[in-house]
Order: sequence, then structure tokens, then C-alpha cells
Amino acid sequence: MPRAPRIKGDDIHYHTILRCNNKEHLLQTEEDFKIFLEMLAAVKEKFAFRLYNYELLHSHIHLLLSTHTGYFIDQIMQELCLKYAKDFNQRHNRIGHFWAHRYRSNIIPNDRYALACLRYQHRNSLSAGLVIRPEDWLWSGYTYYAFGTPNELLEFHPSYLGLVNDDEKRKRVYRELVMTPLPSDKTHNLLEESKATTSRRVSAMVNQVNGLANRIKVVL
Repeated sequence: MPRAPRIKGDDIHYHTILRCNNKEHLLQTEEDFKIFLEMLAAVKEKFAFRLYNYELLHSHIHLLLSTHTGYFIDQIMQELCLKYAKDFNQRHNRIGHFWAHRYRSNIIPNDRYALACLRYQHRNSLSAGLVIRPEDWLWSGYTYYAFGTPNELLEFHPSYLGLVNDDEKRKRVYRELVMTPLPSDKTHNLLEESKATTSRRVSAMVNQVNGLANRIKVVL
């Protein structure tokens, strides 16, 4: 069956996922992660997309971004994937595919979904058992959102800014939102499915996340 064409255009928000070939844990060293972020910054400057979050793990990578000024998701991801794969293989004296098949890109249809997606990405290091607090994972945009740590690569997603008007309260609400478990957290890779935006399970997850955010805002 042929693959469905990607939806491309300006002002489209995406959750993109890159997986290493054969699910290998190829990203291991500090140098591996730093170089990926350097290349991400260069590609961002070239194609003028907005980057709202990154979550770099040993076997896969999550990005939350939006496209603008006539540069589309296929151009962005092709440039990033090819540049990094070539550099990694040269540095590690390696041959063969670095990435597994083609990247996945799910469109983010609204702010409710975006908030759930942001939380999902920031809980990845917890789900993988890498840390017990998301702020302890260095290769993530979590501290930018949760503590206001400066990050030249990122800008806040509108879904986050819409939580509350006060900056300090917004950070507290977001920390509570990420750290409070939800029933849907037990369903792994839920937002990585090819039909994530139309899935009933994902819809239930989005409702859980946004309901929790509203309850936290009342308490805090």
C-alpha cells in the first residue's frame, strides 16, 4: 500500500519523531547530543521554522515545531536527517543507515492537543527510566518551560502560554502537570501512532491532560 502524502504548508504545527535504525541506542555520548542540537540550530536558521521543544533520547528524538515562509516539513527533516547521519557515521567510523525508515510527523490540530503533546514529550525521559525528575535530563526543553531556563533554540508554544497569564504561576502549573501521573501514561507511544490525531484513545488522553491542567490552576 502506498504511503499517504504528508500534509505540508505554512503555519502547520508538527510532532515529529526520529528513530535510530533497528531501535538501536546510537545516541550515547555528550558529543552526539550536542552536535545534533548544533545541527538543529543551523537547519532552523536556514529554513526559518519555529521550534517549541526537543526531547533527545538514546534511541529516538521528538521535536515540536511549526513551518513558515514557504519551507516545508520534508525539506527541514531531510536536511537535518542527512546532515546528522553523515556526521555521526564519520565520527564513529560507521557505515549503514542511521535512521529507521522515514521520520514520522503528526499534525497538531489545536492547543489542547499541543499541550498534551508537550507533556508527553517531557515525560519521555521518565517513561524510559533515565531519570526520576525530568529536569535531570539535559537533552530536553523541559527546564525552559518548567523553570524559565534560557534556551536560544526554543520559543514557548501558545498552548503553554495559554495556561495562565502570570509567568511564575504558569511554570508551577506546568511542573505539576508533567509530574502528576495520569491513567493514559500507562499506554506507551500513544501520541506516536500514525493516526494519533483521530484516535479515540488519544482524544481521551488530551481530555485527561487538559482536565488536569484546569484542576491544577484552581488549586495553585
